[in-house]
Amino acid sequence: MRNMASLLASTLNTRPLPTGSLRYVRSDVPLSLTPAEIQWLLEHHITTLVDLRSEAEVRKAPCPLAANPSFFYHHLPVTGGGDTPASREELLRVYRNMVDEQMERILQVLLNAPDNAMYFCAAGKDRTGVVSALLLRRLGYCESVIVDDYMQSAENLLPMLKAYVQQHPEVDLDIIVPQPENILNVLNFFQTSES
Repeated sequence: MRNMASLLASTLNTRPLPTGSLRYVRSDVPLSLTPAEIQWLLEHHITTLVDLRSEAEVRKAPCPLAANPSFFYHHLPVTGGGDTPASREELLRVYRNMVDEQMERILQVLLNAPDNAMYFCAAGKDRTGVVSALLLRRLGYCESVIVDDYMQSAENLLPMLKAYVQQHPEVDLDIIVPQPENILNVLNFFQTSES
């Protein structure tokens, strides 16, 4: 897996989907963007923003770009997610529950965005990971590309996840670090639900 640092210095996990362009950019929540980073987004026509976090998360930490008239901000919370799963089975169940009508709305907003789009949840790992996988599948990409993209979050976020577990010893690092089977399970479920 190649190392791919975040596109933005103020985030840990901002990166384009592996489509060869900046059409779709996935990210952790951009709460502390510098004026230079905002300018970079505008210069690269990344003006559609989709916030996948829950109502409570947005109230607690609003995205500063939501009030910026240069951006088209959509708050479309993914069904479920946001809580730390206690087991791998729970994580897989949470991922599968994300594949619903709300997910279809999210995918349609991204696919029909008039300009380049950036979408994000808290860490850009689970909810953003599922959206990314389904978007790449919709665009015709193979499983290996989708899994590689999903697993990049493990590399980008591992120091942060380890620090989180040190502060929350009840959390199992193996459950919160992305594993290939997590996203393969969702892809199989999505394929079944579409047939």
